[in-house]
Amino acid sequence: MSVVIQNILPKSLAAKNGIKSSEILLTVNGQEIRDFLDLELYTSDYEFELEIMTPPGEKRIVKIQREEKSFLGIELEPYNIRSCENSCIFCFIDQMPPHLRNTLYLKDDDYLYSYVFGNYITLTNLTNEDYERIITQRITPLYISLHTTDSTLRQKMMRPLRQVDALSALKNLSQYGISFHIQIVCVPGYNDGEALKQTLKDLHQTKLNCLSIGIVPVGLTKYRQNLCDLKTFNQHNAIEVLDLIEEARNLYSSDIIYPADEFFVLAGRNIPDEDYYADYPQLENGIGMLRLTIQNYKLKKRSILKELRKKTVDYLMISSVCAKEVISKIAEDLNKRLENQRIRVQVINNDFFGPDINVCGLITYSDLYSQLSPEKNETLILPSCIFNTEGETLDGKDRITFQETWNNPILLIDQFFEEWDYL
Repeated sequence: MSVVIQNILPKSLAAKNGIKSSEILLTVNGQEIRDFLDLELYTSDYEFELEIMTPPGEKRIVKIQREEKSFLGIELEPYNIRSCENSCIFCFIDQMPPHLRNTLYLKDDDYLYSYVFGNYITLTNLTNEDYERIITQRITPLYISLHTTDSTLRQKMMRPLRQVDALSALKNLSQYGISFHIQIVCVPGYNDGEALKQTLKDLHQTKLNCLSIGIVPVGLTKYRQNLCDLKTFNQHNAIEVLDLIEEARNLYSSDIIYPADEFFVLAGRNIPDEDYYADYPQLENGIGMLRLTIQNYKLKKRSILKELRKKTVDYLMISSVCAKEVISKIAEDLNKRLENQRIRVQVINNDFFGPDINVCGLITYSDLYSQLSPEKNETLILPSCIFNTEGETLDGKDRITFQETWNNPILLIDQFFEEWDYL
């Protein structure tokens, strides 16, 4: 195994030792290098040896000795992400419209990305060599999409090319000290009710290194032509799921089972207190987001008021359907403390994906464009999570487009009120 060095960062240890881009990294301390994780793992010591091969095929050994605050500076060729081979009946990517950002159609099922970025994997494409590496290199914790411990039901829901006894795989990983976070995408009529109850029982009555169990409702868009006829959750069955989860938490004295925020919103129930979510282990899964928003707002309230008072203008604060009650209460609280400004809230319906999609992170430019009607003196307050790290919305509009669309100033606030800035 070997990897091509794509780039060498200036003033790095690699640059100082004459390593060049286009050269091939063969080994570190005699260990073969397969990817970025191997490189990070085997170069973590203060001293190590790199075996390098030039494009013409000449090999040499480069001895590296780390200095304080130094960095290696080797960037490898792009990693080939392992994609999902399943055909899950609830796959969100399969029910997205065309012509969105290319990265949105990537079906990642890579255990290295699970470890590094918290992406969920299905275990259906892991080889014996993969398990050996996970155990040997202590690649833990992993994030695993389980959905059910019933192998037959899992096969029906995920339709994998290769069937895997997921519970046995979890037992094996646990035996060797590998821990994991579990995701259950709950689909009415499939893995809810008694099936969910059995899954939670299996996960608690087996010696598993399970750190958290997140249960999220299936997300159904309006783009489901030629796909399975599935149902989403309503108030009645959302209440059933919450009651079942609470029963399991009590039965197994477990504080690691977490329902998604959407279940509480659909059921018309209050969001649990902060201690319910511990250290928010599945925040990126939409679990505990509303509570963290409330808590962070309380901590940042004084700073936010200071920012809003800088200008004698009114504000139009945007909310998703799911966060409507929380955002409305925050706006009400701010209005009590503002003297020369007024905040009103506008809820944005998700016409782009359909009425069953109601979270903040899936708000698009097109829905904002068609629904927003700010007054002339209003500053728009938008959640910054509608943009990705490159500054684009799901439907591919950049920040310049927003500035050209609305003459109103736009204040972007992190959904957890951790930071804010004008567009």
